Amino acid sequence: MSMVHLFALAAIAFSDAISACRVEECALWFHKTKEYENLEPKATERYCQALQTYLKCMNDTMRFCHGNLRFHSSELVMRRHWKEFECEKWESCNGGARSQVRPINTCYFNPPPSNRKIKYCALFGDPHLLMFNGSVQTCSEEGARPLVENRYFLVQVTNKNVRAEALTTTVAKITVLIRKHNCTSTLRYEANADEQGLPQGFTDGTTFQRTDHNRNSVEVLSQDNSYVEIAMHYIHSSIHIRRQGPYLSVSVKAPSSVLETDSDVSNEMCWSGCSRFSVIAQESVFRKPEKFVACYARQLHVPKKVAEERCSSVGTTDAFFAACVFDLMLTGDDYLVHLARNVQSDFRRLAPYHLQSQIIKNRFSTHNDNQNSTETISDAFQGCLSSNTVPSSNVFLAIILMISFVL
Repeated sequence: MSMVHLFALAAIAFSDAISACRVEECALWFHKTKEYENLEPKATERYCQALQTYLKCMNDTMRFCHGNLRFHSSELVMRRHWKEFECEKWESCNGGARSQVRPINTCYFNPPPSNRKIKYCALFGDPHLLMFNGSVQTCSEEGARPLVENRYFLVQVTNKNVRAEALTTTVAKITVLIRKHNCTSTLRYEANADEQGLPQGFTDGTTFQRTDHNRNSVEVLSQDNSYVEIAMHYIHSSIHIRRQGPYLSVSVKAPSSVLETDSDVSNEMCWSGCSRFSVIAQESVFRKPEKFVACYARQLHVPKKVAEERCSSVGTTDAFFAACVFDLMLTGDDYLVHLARNVQSDFRRLAPYHLQSQIIKNRFSTHNDNQNSTETISDAFQGCLSSNTVPSSNVFLAIILMISFVL
């Protein structure tokens, strides 16, 4: 009978995930624990301890699994094991699985997710968005919008125009809200582009939350005032914030089971992308940079070839190389070159392999590969500004001279 139970667990562990119901993750953790420790289903204290952790995991996800036959059948099998092996006799397991409801003040760390279940998103530069699905967008959104939001945490970004030029926005503020949970109280972290360095802790002055078992469930990890990691160990998620000069970037790494606990993701940038009318056709900019700057009354600060050489010299590749070239061409700011390189370094260190492969597969060249294109300026760029919509650099210079004369 026990072999049937084990085969049932293995089948559950490798079946497809169902939304926010984590029955497969609980079963997979239990299966791996048994394999690693060579546990057999019998009346031993260690097997009962593993069984208790498994049942706590099931209790934690119970409210998302109503009507899920796999959840109810696997829980029934494990509770039979609990009773059959008299697990309550062990002091370390006393009362652990007798109640259908997990104790309110118990902090339970989620089972480690498989690499395929990890998602990664980043926002950086002028600005560029790497979405959970591997798509990359360049956009010009202004204002506050959630990057990621779920029952565990919120990451909100505020973009604003910083150069008084059309379509020139960067991340001006990053707000992280960690929601109250059995493993943590409510915590808030804020980073502002106009402040010196990144805060080294939460707004209440704390830098970590500790559980009853003396484990850090949440903590702020910092290397210096230009890089901060907010690690949420209990859900195997992390938020990475960088500062380069006056520019901010943010990256989010989390399991899909955590990210999908919010039923409506339509307003989250990592899921749905930038608003449709704010997306910039980056490929068209590289093909026709002069027409782009003429259309939106911007200035080409660095020639494309020079920007390509500079971005190549710092080691950026693929989407990060394209973002680096775009930013340097249109701002002339070397801070953004270093930011693109650092965000790429985070991506290579943190993003799952399947996403990294997708980014490489979908890369495009900044070179004009379509010399014979019949695309017109109106096809490539929408909403061009008239020449008198945005003041020219000469007008700005005249205004500055007048102000200095008055003063």
